[in-house]
Amino acid sequence: MIPRRDPTGGTVYCHGFLKLKLMLTVLVITTFVYFGGSKPVYGIIDRISASGYNPSPDMEIGDADGFIPWFERDLSYVTRIVRENDGKLNRLSGLRVAMRLRGEVRFLEQEIRRLQDNPSYTHPALGFHVYDTDATGWLHVLYKAQDVRKNMLASHLDPSFVDDANINKLTDGTPLYEPELGKLPRVEEVVDALEGITLPAKVFHDYKVYILPFSMGEISGLGSEGYMLLGAPPVNCTVMEHQIAFTIAHELGHHVHMTFLGSTYEENPKGWEEYMSIRGIPLWSADGDINSRAWSESTEETFAEDVRVLFGAKQAASWPHGTVYKDPRRDPAVAQRLKVFIDTLTDTC
Repeated sequence: MIPRRDPTGGTVYCHGFLKLKLMLTVLVITTFVYFGGSKPVYGIIDRISASGYNPSPDMEIGDADGFIPWFERDLSYVTRIVRENDGKLNRLSGLRVAMRLRGEVRFLEQEIRRLQDNPSYTHPALGFHVYDTDATGWLHVLYKAQDVRKNMLASHLDPSFVDDANINKLTDGTPLYEPELGKLPRVEEVVDALEGITLPAKVFHDYKVYILPFSMGEISGLGSEGYMLLGAPPVNCTVMEHQIAFTIAHELGHHVHMTFLGSTYEENPKGWEEYMSIRGIPLWSADGDINSRAWSESTEETFAEDVRVLFGAKQAASWPHGTVYKDPRRDPAVAQRLKVFIDTLTDTC
């Protein structure tokens, strides 16, 4: 920014004043950068780079299954940035790098929103969305690229954030593996499984299913409020019959309790106590690792299994209940009370 000239001042005075002001400005900026006082500088950068900057203009984001080569190239690019700047942003030359990275974060955020706003499939009546393996793969790498840049900026180019970036891990650390060829879930299978679940329409509205182009090993799906991640079986793995329908109904059960009942006991003690009373569960027990005793004794896993066997399609409900608490269908009175409880929960909340 150029200082406004003082029209009352002489030429020599004005010129000297500008030189002095310029020197002071450089000194202040240098001091801020060198001593880590970067917030004022980054405030300026935020405004400059608001429009975004594409880090790979010659590679189209969202182009089929090109997300892996895009991510590999992007990692090489950010690695080069770190090396060229000696892992530091605390000097004037780092301002240019910071401006570029901030602009790239803006661009990546825009691309993530664009992909999120354009699912592979949206159900015309129930309103749920499905993202195929290509869309989910792109979202996976774009989130990682964005996180790498944010961490680089926050740490002043700490190279460990680049070194630790791994396409074979989810953000929560869940490892990803090569999938069994020909076993990736298809959009049509997801749609069929969700359509077969006999829960009120409001349960499905804006619910999102992301089909990973990877396997999560022993984990076939991960569910939370509003979405699920659906993985493929790993290489050389024997897959149970109707695995996809089974997984979708179970993970939707987690969405149901997180949305309408509570993610934890503390969020809704009265509601959980009513559910536990129907199921004969004496004490709330949190989740655990898959196939562990903690998982089989978990209250929330029991709820998700109850949704699967009571509301899932025939294929999803064909397998026995998976926790230590007996299958509610073995006692028609318990099954009916549960169905009324869950129906009421999802209808009135």
